[in-house]
Amino acid sequence: MARILVVEDEPLVAHLVRRMLERAGYQVAWAPSGKAALEALGREAFDLVVCDLVMPGVSGLEVIREVRRLGGPPVLALSASVSAQSQEEALVAGAKAFLGKPFEGEALLAQVRRLLGETA
Repeated sequence: MARILVVEDEPLVAHLVRRMLERAGYQVAWAPSGKAALEALGREAFDLVVCDLVMPGVSGLEVIREVRRLGGPPVLALSASVSAQSQEEALVAGAKAFLGKPFEGEALLAQVRRLLGETA
């Protein structure tokens, strides 16, 4: 069972993403901030990180850069800003995929499966 870290400062969004992933059979941990995400990544191994880009304190981009620097798991970036610039910044930072908010549950699960190398 794949372990996924959801990094999201909005509790409602985090809850919805977590529920979708758990219902799909994944083991999910939640980090409510970039700082908490970096701490969790230092303690535990994850197969995938789903990370919001805009958070107070340590931003999602900083989390993504650190995951890449450490050779960590793939990152799926989430953002309410769906501009080409936001997407490019996330991908340049090291994200393997980008999903704009709001998103359909199936779109999230499709990206997760792809990044984990699973077949549908």
